[in-house]
Amino acid sequence: MTMRFAALAFILGFAMLPGHLLAEERAAGYLDAVEDMPLMEGLHETGDGGVVFDKPNGRIIRTVAKGNVAPASVRRFYVETLPQLGWKRQKKLELIKDLLVFRREGERLEIQTVPETDGATEVRFSIEPE
Repeated sequence: MTMRFAALAFILGFAMLPGHLLAEERAAGYLDAVEDMPLMEGLHETGDGGVVFDKPNGRIIRTVAKGNVAPASVRRFYVETLPQLGWKRQKKLELIKDLLVFRREGERLEIQTVPETDGATEVRFSIEPE
């Protein structure tokens, strides 16, 4: 009886996960420079453009990830995931195509998706103080 209850609890718990976590768009880990910034499954950090700089008024972080994922999937993942981590989307500041802008606790996060000719997508993350 206990084994059945445990199995049922596991199945029900799994079924209650948000849809985006069950699909291809799961977090594969976190960015090296930002301990609470999920890295979408299918992306890996490239090491290109990586900058981490702590200033008295906040941190400046730039990093790039790349993978064989669709730009729309990347945007959907971050639009659905980041609000759960306290980031609030700022649509009015998204002045160019493929740019997402978020704010949290005095910081501004920009995520830009850049489709590449080989079918991959480059994702540029930028955090700076407001």
